[in-house]
Amino acid sequence: MTEDTAQKERRLAKELAQVRSQRASEDRTVKISRDYSVGGLPPDTSHRQSRGSADTPDVVQLPVKKRKKTENKW
Repeated sequence: MTEDTAQKERRLAKELAQVRSQRASEDRTVKISRDYSVGGLPPDTSHRQSRGSADTPDVVQLPVKKRKKTENKW
């Protein structure tokens, strides 16, 4: 059961096509970076709470805007 050269050529061509498609799919994957800052992330990225009106002495601030509640329209 020996292969002649034409069969070998077809088998190798199929293997080569498979390897090329695998390599193309690996090269095609793109990692999206949404970090558009100049120097990357700042060193301190912890969450900071907003200051309330009681935290600042002798200052009168407007109340925090709240979302308006809508009635059930149905």
